[in-house]
Amino acid sequence: METVKCHFNKQYKSSLDVSRDVAEDIKAFWLDVGLKEDVIDQIELCLVELVNNAYEHAYQLNEGEPIELNSYIKNNELVIEIADYGESMTDEEFEKAVKGTFIEPDPEDPETWTTSGRGFIIVVQLTDNLEYEKAGGKNTFKLYKKTEA
Repeated sequence: METVKCHFNKQYKSSLDVSRDVAEDIKAFWLDVGLKEDVIDQIELCLVELVNNAYEHAYQLNEGEPIELNSYIKNNELVIEIADYGESMTDEEFEKAVKGTFIEPDPEDPETWTTSGRGFIIVVQLTDNLEYEKAGGKNTFKLYKKTEA
């Protein structure tokens, strides 16, 4: 039987600074449930990346749109759900984003300087699983990270 414990849920408004607010709120929750600081630092990076993506890509930089955050521990696994109601990614875009190759920036090659496309690669490397669901106009990224908490 699956056991869910220690649940966090809050809705935010999209903005340039929302990822900072989300990170501050959720870090307090993660500390309360006993997550290790190195795990928190890794997951915070992933969370900020996905919240920024919601503002930038799903909402095309429009402020005031809803971004929902859920986090809980389920059977010794941290689950984080980040949801928006903006423009969805296609299945092909998601697959391409998570299977991309991280290109090390080369000071001699300007084509390697782009930051676009690196966020999902980092999220995949720092989590145990990443899922993307689209249902009823809602887009949800689910991150999973095994933990001892």
